[in-house]
Amino acid sequence: MRARAGLWGGCGLLGFCLAAAGQVAATHPFTSELARALEMEAGNTGSDLPLHVHYELKLYNHKGKLTTGTWDIWRDPLHNERVDIRAGDFQYTHIEDLAAKKQWRHFNTFMPLKVFDLRENYRAPEYVAARFAATQPRQYVRFQQVDGMPFDCTSEVLQMRICFDPIAHVLAFAQLENQSMTWENWQPVGVHSVAQRFRIYDAGQVMVEAAGKAEVVKTFPPGLFAIPVNEPDMGEPELDGSIPHKVIEMKPERMEPLYGNALVEATVGVDGKVKKAKLIDADDDDIISDSKHFVKHLTFAPETKDGVATPFVTYVYLKHAPFGK
Repeated sequence: MRARAGLWGGCGLLGFCLAAAGQVAATHPFTSELARALEMEAGNTGSDLPLHVHYELKLYNHKGKLTTGTWDIWRDPLHNERVDIRAGDFQYTHIEDLAAKKQWRHFNTFMPLKVFDLRENYRAPEYVAARFAATQPRQYVRFQQVDGMPFDCTSEVLQMRICFDPIAHVLAFAQLENQSMTWENWQPVGVHSVAQRFRIYDAGQVMVEAAGKAEVVKTFPPGLFAIPVNEPDMGEPELDGSIPHKVIEMKPERMEPLYGNALVEATVGVDGKVKKAKLIDADDDDIISDSKHFVKHLTFAPETKDGVATPFVTYVYLKHAPFGK
């Protein structure tokens, strides 16, 4: 039996640990509770305060090697947003003009898997939310105690569950099979708030930790939100940029019933077939073999240079998600 992470805190808004006594039992539709939690995030409404959030990152690969980094978020509500991520050699910048609906992204190398995990789940556990919406349309949250702490939680369905702070209504805890996540120490910023610490665990071991704080900004640095004129948008790094390598054939695989992501480097020949599949990182050791085997049997559209087929190297991000996508 795989161990699951505990809640490691469970403290609510302003850092208070909530008392179980005096809570009023009530039920709320999961979809509305999740929407309310997302609306609580600072910087998403025109009446919210301009802010800068800075996180120090600790990212552990499947062998336990630590990579440190930083994650900075600047938000001028409803106008502009900028994100800068530094982790090892990886550098990523995303500038978005919200009013004009324009964005610009730039990165210098492949994205570490744990940065992919962080970006995928920081605001909300996308996979669990999607599964509840697809299979449990009438899912409700109810007051529960988990590891001795009070929460508003969904029922545990297929080893999945999401919990909210019963007073502040922010996200607190999510369970996804062998993984769990915690949002802790919510800091008020105007009428909204920012989680000062977010962590992802696999089988009880920390994979990702983002710890920091937010500050209100009176004046943003000049040019912070300016989109470079002569540099094109590169697209998302997990898609190999704006012109991703196209997969034209794959072999179905029966994978381990675990949740997690993997990053595999694929060396592709002139015929589009993968000649070598090298693991870069995985959330769980039990998905490594399946991940490499799956990538080894991919066929890509051949790449040409000056009309001549040429080999290339690409990076494949895989999601192992039980019970379908």
